[in-house]
Amino acid sequence: MNSNFVFILIALALTAVVVVVLMWGLLRSRLTPEHKHEQANTKVYRQQLLDLEKEHAEGVISALSFEQTRAELLGRMLEDTAQTENAAGSKSPRALVSAMVLAVLLPVAAMSTYVWLGQPQGLDPQMTAAEASQQPDLQAMADSLAQKLQTDSSDPQRWVMLGRTYRALNQYDKALPAYQKALDLRGDDDIALERAEVLALRRGGDFSGEPWAVIRQVLAKNARHFNGLALAGSASYAQGDYKKAIQYWQLARSELNENDEELKGLDIALNTAREKAGEPAMAPKQPAPSQASVASTVSASGAALSGRVSIDPSVKAQIAPTDVVFVYATPTDGQKMPLAILRKTVDNLPFDFVLDDSMAMNSASKLSSQTKVMLKVRISKSGEAMTRPGDWMGVLENVAVGSRNLKLVVNQQAP
Repeated sequence: MNSNFVFILIALALTAVVVVVLMWGLLRSRLTPEHKHEQANTKVYRQQLLDLEKEHAEGVISALSFEQTRAELLGRMLEDTAQTENAAGSKSPRALVSAMVLAVLLPVAAMSTYVWLGQPQGLDPQMTAAEASQQPDLQAMADSLAQKLQTDSSDPQRWVMLGRTYRALNQYDKALPAYQKALDLRGDDDIALERAEVLALRRGGDFSGEPWAVIRQVLAKNARHFNGLALAGSASYAQGDYKKAIQYWQLARSELNENDEELKGLDIALNTAREKAGEPAMAPKQPAPSQASVASTVSASGAALSGRVSIDPSVKAQIAPTDVVFVYATPTDGQKMPLAILRKTVDNLPFDFVLDDSMAMNSASKLSSQTKVMLKVRISKSGEAMTRPGDWMGVLENVAVGSRNLKLVVNQQAP
């Protein structure tokens, strides 16, 4: 028997049961009380007549009083009985009409509500099949891609695509080996983070152990890695550490441009975490500060550096708009750890910058702890903070902390 037909039969049967129960309750509540009330009144009057006759027989009351009282009791009994019959006669039709209206309206209201709020098209097998045919067959895509990789398994991007397809199908056990294959072919932090996230998903959202280890490893190499910060925020949120999630997501947000598509989603996540942590929602994002306001901020705080980053025209042809730009300050004694660092992309060049203690990677080593620093700009194709051979860069040596209107130009290549 067709499952949709069975569903309709069950729905009709349940509706009929509800209607019968309600009708019985309604009719019973309207008719039974009046009938019992009439019987009770008649019994009282009869008892009073018997008592009256007994008193007359015993000589307690005279014959005249007996006849007057008896006539009065009989008149009241007839009057009360007539009123009860009229009330019952008037209520019985109303109760019957109400029950009949309920029997008709309840099924109609139920069906109308289902048509309005439900999905009646789900009862149509042809409609369901048509909608299913419009959706992409991810399983077929995964099977086809896996078959192609059996003959040519050297493309890491195809392995990543296969992993993402299996992930969309919630087939995490198949997605993990695909991501691992991609990592074996090309060690990439973003792929490692995707694999860590899938591993956590397979555990029901548990990031403990390997997933967190991967996140920390990526952030140890690049403390401003956007995907690393975003996933660290998600992992913290999953563990109920909402304040830590806010910190990670705020750092990730600072890496985005005003027109970045991911900014809206990140703001929603931040406000959700703030609500969970009992903190007020973020204020609307303000426009980017002008050069005048940047200078004003720097003058108010001496432990800062500000200026403008630009690129030599001869270098432009050798970089891509999506390449990452790092602006950072390091101690003059040769230490590699940045005192403050800023991350943007090439398509923002030229841009104004400010470095201060809020951009420190280590709270024990800040810009304000130095009198002079080495100021650097570097363009990275890999997105990693560590300098790679071939990276384009620019350097200003022995820059006094608190300097303003600095000119930092990308004009040399790292050996």
